[in-house]
Amino acid sequence: MAVLSTIRKRVGLVIGIVGMSMVLFILGDVLTSSQGLFGSNSNVLAEVSGDKITAQEFESRVETMIKNYKASTQNDNIDENTTEMIREQAWSTLLNENILGKQYKAVGVSCSPAELYDMCAGKNIHAQVRQAFTDPKTGAFNPAEVVKFLKDLPNRDEKIQMQWKSFEEGMRTERLDEKYKNVIKGGLYVTKAEAKADYYDKNRNVNIRFFQLNYLTVPDSSVKVEDSDLDTYYSAHKKEYEQKENMRKLDYVVFEVTPSAEDRNDVIQWVNDKKAAFSTATNDTIFVNQNSDVPFDSSYHAKGTLPLVLDTILFSAPQGTLVGPYEDGGRFKISKLTSSSMVADSAKASHILIKINNNDTAKAMAKADSLRNMVRKGTPFEILAMTNSEDPGSAVKGGDLGWFRKGMMVKPFEDAAFKGNKGDLTIVESQFGIHLIKVVDKGALSRQIQVATVERAIEPSQKTYDAAYNKAMQFAASNQDAEKFDSAVVKEGLNKRTADNLREADKNIAGLDKPREIIRWAFGAKLHEVSKVFTLGDKYVIAQLVDIKEKGTLPLEQVKDQVTASVRKEKKGVMLAEKITSQSSGGVDIMALAQKLGQNIFPAGNINFSSTYVQGMGNEPKVVGQIFALKKDQMSKPIKGDNGVYVVVVDLINEPPAPTDLAFAQKQVADGRKQRSDYEVFNALKEKANVVDNRGKFY
Repeated sequence: MAVLSTIRKRVGLVIGIVGMSMVLFILGDVLTSSQGLFGSNSNVLAEVSGDKITAQEFESRVETMIKNYKASTQNDNIDENTTEMIREQAWSTLLNENILGKQYKAVGVSCSPAELYDMCAGKNIHAQVRQAFTDPKTGAFNPAEVVKFLKDLPNRDEKIQMQWKSFEEGMRTERLDEKYKNVIKGGLYVTKAEAKADYYDKNRNVNIRFFQLNYLTVPDSSVKVEDSDLDTYYSAHKKEYEQKENMRKLDYVVFEVTPSAEDRNDVIQWVNDKKAAFSTATNDTIFVNQNSDVPFDSSYHAKGTLPLVLDTILFSAPQGTLVGPYEDGGRFKISKLTSSSMVADSAKASHILIKINNNDTAKAMAKADSLRNMVRKGTPFEILAMTNSEDPGSAVKGGDLGWFRKGMMVKPFEDAAFKGNKGDLTIVESQFGIHLIKVVDKGALSRQIQVATVERAIEPSQKTYDAAYNKAMQFAASNQDAEKFDSAVVKEGLNKRTADNLREADKNIAGLDKPREIIRWAFGAKLHEVSKVFTLGDKYVIAQLVDIKEKGTLPLEQVKDQVTASVRKEKKGVMLAEKITSQSSGGVDIMALAQKLGQNIFPAGNINFSSTYVQGMGNEPKVVGQIFALKKDQMSKPIKGDNGVYVVVVDLINEPPAPTDLAFAQKQVADGRKQRSDYEVFNALKEKANVVDNRGKFY
């Protein structure tokens, strides 16, 4: 059947869909030797629960996943971003295998061969299996076809066998994961008392009036902070200064390589030198292709689509008119009117896309040609598109792409649509595959022109690169300590930039192109060390390591600024609270108290205990907590919040009706906990596993 043929061809696609998200176990032997790819020293890429994972083991896993990806996409060339994505997926699977895998065994969770068969050909078909073995023509799934495919698997290509085995392992692990999570969820229970409290927290609300004395009203200079205050506060709040990863902070300067005046003049001179020869050239296509940075563009352009300098001259000029040199988009150009024609301003087309598999262009071309012959013999194009096109978006519409203007389609497709006549059936190749195009209709004709352009980018010369590099080298050589570095930045008027909270495995620093080398340097450098010159694209970068934060509780010296700010705020809170208390004697109400303190009263309504936000205050959890401890018409004592000190009076308490169905409330709370359990359980297990991530030392 067609479905079997499809699945045999598209097994890789199935694995691409499933493998990247589910494959948690990579079968086969991995390298266990301590020698090889990364050498014998510092060969441990990670530790999980005390178990060491070598760089060779991890790299073997990555290579296997890359092979699967290449097979699934039928593309042997993958870019750096895709490789990094696969590497991250490999890391995720490694953690799952070493953390959750042990838990599966501990609680006795398993997945039998019978269960795997059930997911492939039984009563509980896995979604990806159903998708792959569903006949696109009938929409029917036939489990017998799966069985037939699996029986034939030993005779299939080794790659397909490996991919199916990985897919099967993915299904098995998915089932184990589902069972384990269900065990956890099954152990969660919410009492009626909890459900009742949650119901009232969400549905009871109050209206208040309040005034605030903001901390900003007290000058920092009026608050004296002693070392003993810092020690006391730090000791009481150490938990707040824990960090789970090693981090670094860099200051850095950038020497950008930009074209000099001499570089610009050289480009202008080059373009001027070409002008006379271009003017008399008899073959503009060859001249442009031999001399310009950008090859000849045979497109015709409507008025309003060209640079203004061309738009205002060439549409009323004779053929052969030359314009330039002119500057456009960082380039100097000379343009020549080569031709004009009456061209449609839009086109309407349908297509059938045939993808090129295994680089077999001839096979795809032959299929497109066969489909074209069927159309010419009377088979409706729409029916063939629905059953053969591999562009799902247009296939469901019989291949219809609607109306489009120039620039909306890839060039080969656009040329076929705009140059062809209504009713033409044309076959073209693009980066997406082979297209059988039917020109359905053409828009109104308008005069459009063809322009040949010789252009040269305004780029830095080698001399300019050398000058910038020498300047950066001089800066680095002369400023090898923190004091000199900072002084030179000011003296030379440079822009010192900062990259804070860098993690060892980070790949990005805002504004820098591929700064991985700098980040790796930061984790091997000493405090206040100044780096060598790093070359990042058109930038030369020199960095200084200004802070080292190691995993664990940060020492007071490293968080002194934060602690000082917190202590100062606490002291301001005491001062402002005392100021309020001093005016509160004699049973004064909130209006009189606010008047004495020169403050305005503000209303706020619909406050409930489940939210920490109060209109007019912002996020104030401490204030909300104390509001719900007040009775109606009761004025609070001064409440020290995050933004200031508050006095509150409760004007109205809106009690909700008593819950009639606590079972429903219990279910709501339980469902919320079950949703959180999926990630909270893993995070808790990960923290307990004491994961050591050394990937930053290798990649």
